Amino acid sequence: MTAAGVTSVPLAEAMIAVLKSSGVRFLFGVPGGGSSLDLIAAADRAGMRFILCRGETAAALAASVAGQLSAAPGVVLTAIGPGAASAVNGFAYAHLERAPLLLICDSREAGQHIPPHQLFDLEALFRPIAKACVRLEAESGAAQFADLVALARRPPEGPILVELAAGDAAASVTLAAAKGAAIESGERHAGDGPDGARDKAGALLARSRRPILLIGLQATPSDIGAALSRLAERLGCPVMTSYKAKGVVADSHRQMLGHLTGADGEAAAIRRADLIVWAGVEPVELIAAPWRHDAPLLALSDRAGLEYPWPPAAELIGPLAPALEALMASCRRSEWQQDEISGLQEAMIQRLRLAGGKGHTAESVVDAVSAAAGGDVRFTVDAGAHMISIMARIQAPEAHRVLKSTGLSTMGFAVPAAIASALVEPERRIVAFTGDGGLMMCLAELSTAARLGCRLTVIVLNDAALSLIDVKQQRRQHRPVGVRYPAVDFAAAAAGLGCRAWKIGLQEPLQPALGAALAHDGASLIDVAVDPSGYGDQLAALRG
Repeated sequence: MTAAGVTSVPLAEAMIAVLKSSGVRFLFGVPGGGSSLDLIAAADRAGMRFILCRGETAAALAASVAGQLSAAPGVVLTAIGPGAASAVNGFAYAHLERAPLLLICDSREAGQHIPPHQLFDLEALFRPIAKACVRLEAESGAAQFADLVALARRPPEGPILVELAAGDAAASVTLAAAKGAAIESGERHAGDGPDGARDKAGALLARSRRPILLIGLQATPSDIGAALSRLAERLGCPVMTSYKAKGVVADSHRQMLGHLTGADGEAAAIRRADLIVWAGVEPVELIAAPWRHDAPLLALSDRAGLEYPWPPAAELIGPLAPALEALMASCRRSEWQQDEISGLQEAMIQRLRLAGGKGHTAESVVDAVSAAAGGDVRFTVDAGAHMISIMARIQAPEAHRVLKSTGLSTMGFAVPAAIASALVEPERRIVAFTGDGGLMMCLAELSTAARLGCRLTVIVLNDAALSLIDVKQQRRQHRPVGVRYPAVDFAAAAAGLGCRAWKIGLQEPLQPALGAALAHDGASLIDVAVDPSGYGDQLAALRG
């Protein structure tokens, strides 16, 4: 209906209009029989795709990654009760790793007096990890939803729980009410913070003879990497990135040492510095270990209130790019010499070498895959013992070319992340590295990848164990109970789920299968047996 030029539509359609205007192209999830059906129908009419996943955890992870890659919020739809509860792990990823996410779940109609089947307090479940928890109602729902979309995208980006009953989804609202608010960043000007923070920061940098530049999650937006590279080159100092910020300054840059994890592996380099320039690192990116350094910390952050591992000597709060430019005036060439930086690079590489064994190892596999895959590839990496070699060996030329869960460090991430990446950028080949434990957590999503025709290759490093936990169990001198199991034939499982698949034994050649898998214009998988015997020494070298 139209009155005075205002169009009346169902709330679900108004919500989809808001999402489409925000750049959303995909909705992920496992629908219930309530409001999710109205949203799927409205999305279909609007030319947006609903991506049916096999589980809500994978759907929420995929939606979160789609949000991080596209700058539009990720959206996941779930059923009431158990459906929403199954999405908690993906929601937690969005909370800890700054992904804009909207979890829209079915809800009972208000005022219904029927048994509480499948009902519990979802808000109480999600509130500790949500930016907001809201039940939408028809009268105010359209404008409120537009504000929630803006909130999810506002730094620090994060997840929002939206409960929606079918009756409210179908109720009529005006499109004018759905226009909503623009994104309010809440950002301050570069150099805001405690009194004189900008002057203190400049003085620290001017006095420093041996600074080191540590780069984190907040630096992944595309406008920041170039500024960080200029700052690093002006200073001539060593650079490290967190796993999440891998590629912000290219791994091939001559000043790049490797990864900041908070472990012992990088401590020797940081201890040589007289100033630590902390550029957008989120403390959640570091492992749970004591901070090993007492050099002054010059912290740059796009948000206040971070729990730094060491009290900053100066803290600049605001957008990173202008803060970095403001610091350039205080820069001068440091006393670091390139041969010293190169020596630290080599020391870190050697420290993380994985001792060879009886055949394929995580290191030999990632080297072979990197050589065969070429340049225009995105890698997704699961948690596990194999992750150390993979992250150390892959060379990322820019941000977001390697995706890994770092703040949550959840297993079962690589395959949903690869699916999201293949949808957002279908022209780019995707390679997902996972272990047998991680793949078992999301095995059914191989059928999702096959059904959608995703151009991705899953590399399963199969050692029939939860190897990282196995190593920790051995270090505590416990019996090997509960972490090893019979080997699974993932190639057979993947073929049954619609993928092309190959099984490679411990000493069988990998290259023929690798070439065929990477040439396949669809979903493929290589199940390669690897020797885990070097993981214990490698972990000890990294973490002490």
